[in-house]
Order: sequence, then C-alpha cells, then structure tokens
Amino acid sequence: MPRGSSLPGNRLAKRLRVFLALYRFYVWWWWLLPFFSIRRQKRAPLVLFSTAFAVLAADQLTKEWIRHSLLPGEFVPEHGLLRLTYASNDGIIFGLGAPVAFAIIMPIVLVCGALAVYYWYGPIANRLANVCVGLFIGGTLGNLVDRLRFRAVTDFVDVRLWGDLHWFTFNLADVGIISAILLFAVLISGMRLTRGIKSQ
Repeated sequence: MPRGSSLPGNRLAKRLRVFLALYRFYVWWWWLLPFFSIRRQKRAPLVLFSTAFAVLAADQLTKEWIRHSLLPGEFVPEHGLLRLTYASNDGIIFGLGAPVAFAIIMPIVLVCGALAVYYWYGPIANRLANVCVGLFIGGTLGNLVDRLRFRAVTDFVDVRLWGDLHWFTFNLADVGIISAILLFAVLISGMRLTRGIKSQ
C-alpha cells in the first residue's frame, strides 16, 4: 500500500509535528538575532535569517510530503523531462559519496563558518548578499536535518537532460545552496567586504 494512503489523522499529526518543529526553530532564529544586530544595519540579519528559515521550511515540508505520498523509486509522471520521485542519498550534495560522519560534520562546519564570517564582516548592507548567505545556510541545514533524522537526504526532483541521461536527483535544499553559490560568485566580483560599525 502506498505511503500516501495512511490514515488522514496520522498524516495530519505528522505534519503538525513538522510545523511545530519548524516553529521552534524559528524562535531559536529570533534568539540569535540580537547577537548579529549590534551594528547599524539592523535589518540585514532579519533578511538573512528569514531567508534561511523560508528555505529550511520549504525544504522540510516538501520532503515530508514526498515521503508520505510516493514509494521509494516511484516517479510522477512515469515519463517526462521533469518528474517527482522519492530517492534517498546517504552522501553529500548531488549524490556524491561521503562517509556518514563527514556528511554530518561538514554542514555544521560550513554553517558555523558562514555565520562567523558574516559576523566579522557585517551585517553586510547589500540585501542580495544577505539573501545569498540565507539561501546557503537554509539549504545546508535542510539537508543536515535529514541526515540527523534518517542518516540520508530525501531527494525528489528528477530532470532528464537528453535521451536516457538524467541530472542528479535533488531537492529544494540543493537548489538553495547552488543558487547561493552562483549569486555570490556574481556579487563578490564587485563587492567590497568592509567591517561594520558598531552602534554607539
């Protein structure tokens, strides 16, 4: 029987638990805001953390929906250029193999490093730069949550390039990470990172 055919009450309870977990995480975000708001650009951390939370929430909700709507290996539609599927990836981004410990520790190091660099150089006044950092942190945390819960990341977007050649199955967290890297690569060429000025 497909996973999506479970009792409505059970599905509602599971989705409610996901919403509550995301809400608690958002409250934790707000606890961090004062730490990053001691400089003049007080709206910059709000843009960053709101973007990160939006990516994390969208990623976790779509994965939860996929896990309870499709069987592993099932495709919807069965044929086409763009399909939804249910796949598990125990490596890092785009199916690249890696030990479990590395796949868990690396995202934590990347997020802590991004926050440390951001605190040292910012808040950066450029709003798009804050969005980039938020996309990266939200996407990284989205995949980290999967690894901590299931020891594997849920991927669900399948794209056929041509013939039988397909791109690596991915998810919204991967989209956030890659978008952040590409946008930041464009921005960094013309942006000077300057130390923020502390409020008087």
